[in-house]
Amino acid sequence: MTTRESRVRTAMPKDRAVFLEMWDAFVATDPNEPGDRAMGATNWTRIHDPACALGCLVAVDADDRPQGFLLHLAFPFTWSKGEVCYLQDLYVKEEARGRGYAQALIQRLAAMGREAGWFKIFWMTQADNHTAQRLYDKLALRSDFLRYDLALTAAASPARVER
Repeated sequence: MTTRESRVRTAMPKDRAVFLEMWDAFVATDPNEPGDRAMGATNWTRIHDPACALGCLVAVDADDRPQGFLLHLAFPFTWSKGEVCYLQDLYVKEEARGRGYAQALIQRLAAMGREAGWFKIFWMTQADNHTAQRLYDKLALRSDFLRYDLALTAAASPARVER
């Protein structure tokens, strides 16, 4: 899938160093998200493990240098015979934003889903991430569902706000 300056392909072993750099920049964008911020190397291993369903697309420039990534996971959906895909993480380098990379990543994932017979792709974003929402509103229908997190480990427990 190509838009303006980009094309999208599956992550390759040669992309490891730049993926890890982008992962570190990505997790720095939301200091309040609980979890292990050092998961970049583990995720890279998962992406290339045939037994793991986690997939990774990278948007690359004309010189085949990754400018962004998209992590996705398809799984059975109880309301359809087709699987659904959770677009888990999407990141584009700050200096590469506004050039169509994020849109190209989502469009490539959608093409993969159509080929595989997925029922739908879904994702979340922060309520105050208006830049991302402008793109997402062009590509998909915004849902009214709310997300609830039931922390099962101390690392997954955000600070509680008393109401």
